[in-house]
Amino acid sequence: MLTEAQFKNFKLLRDVRLPLGRLNVLVGPNAVGKTTVLEGMHYLLQLAAAKPESAIIHSGGLFLGEVAVDDLVAKPDATELELGAVLEDGRRFRLLARAATKEPQPEWGDLWFGKEGQETKLPLFCDDHAKEQSFFKGPREAELGSVVRLKLHAETLAAEHYSEEEIPGVGYDGEGLASVLQYLQGLRDGTLDAIERDLATIVPGARRIRALPARVRRREKQRISVDGQDFWADRSRDVTGARFEVEWEGLGWMPADQLSEGTLLALGLITVVRFDAPRLVLLDDLDKALHPVAQRKLVAHLRGVLDATPHLQIVATSHSPFLLDELRVQEVIVMSRAGARGSALRRLDEHPTSQKRGAYLRPGELWSLVGEGWVSEGVG
Repeated sequence: MLTEAQFKNFKLLRDVRLPLGRLNVLVGPNAVGKTTVLEGMHYLLQLAAAKPESAIIHSGGLFLGEVAVDDLVAKPDATELELGAVLEDGRRFRLLARAATKEPQPEWGDLWFGKEGQETKLPLFCDDHAKEQSFFKGPREAELGSVVRLKLHAETLAAEHYSEEEIPGVGYDGEGLASVLQYLQGLRDGTLDAIERDLATIVPGARRIRALPARVRRREKQRISVDGQDFWADRSRDVTGARFEVEWEGLGWMPADQLSEGTLLALGLITVVRFDAPRLVLLDDLDKALHPVAQRKLVAHLRGVLDATPHLQIVATSHSPFLLDELRVQEVIVMSRAGARGSALRRLDEHPTSQKRGAYLRPGELWSLVGEGWVSEGVG
């Protein structure tokens, strides 16, 4: 399990340490860096998931091209950033990356792994495959790369889908949910039954789920050769994919595109957690589109999943005091702007009055009362 995430000069996070438990929910005003925390953790831990022969190429794809180091370092003066994750045994997985300061100097970076003072180093873009494989052995054995980041969208979750993968998966925005449900329906290992029970608990009236064949139009590039020259043309073809429906008490079967946003988001999250669950789930807007009662049921469900899955951790963002009311005070991390010092964060139980007020206030009520201003007090 991860006990801490570390950020230096990563966008708004100039020097931030995030303590981690099993369930962690970040709260605070907009544009304070809640999503940036998820983004930084995902950038770092993806590196441990790359295949040995492509690890460094993969890491370069994160910080070059569309997403360059210069786009990620704190503005206006930083040229280097650092991301880190600390394991229970004290080992750290770290990335240090520097932006190109002048032409033609390239960006560069290093990965580090091990206990402080005993870390091994691997330069990014190293062409020594034996050194790569030796370095990544530790992070992979610790399953640091078992991470998924989600920002689910209802329309994408509800869409018909075609997958060429032997075992499909749910994407960052919810793409592929229909294919996963179809796969689980054929697998008949009890996972789909568990998803149905979970959904019925969170969304009253929901019953069974079924996946059905669907004609899906795919757009592809086709190469055409004329007089020795190659041209690429768009081509469309129909393939057999999947769609899904949910049975409702008293209403019968309803197609996915007629389900509420809250139902689709809950179903997408439940499916990700139940199906081939990663070790770490990073989730934007945990409360999105859910009624306060459903938010409370979702937290209860997630707590049950955490109890049944000892290796699982969840880091999420929220703006809902109703959802926070179902958390323990130490599971709430409050974020605040700290002026030129970027952003700061503290656990809600660090507030000077949390112990006294916690005797009669729930975490959401306490947060609503004390706000975020206290977080940046005393930050150096």
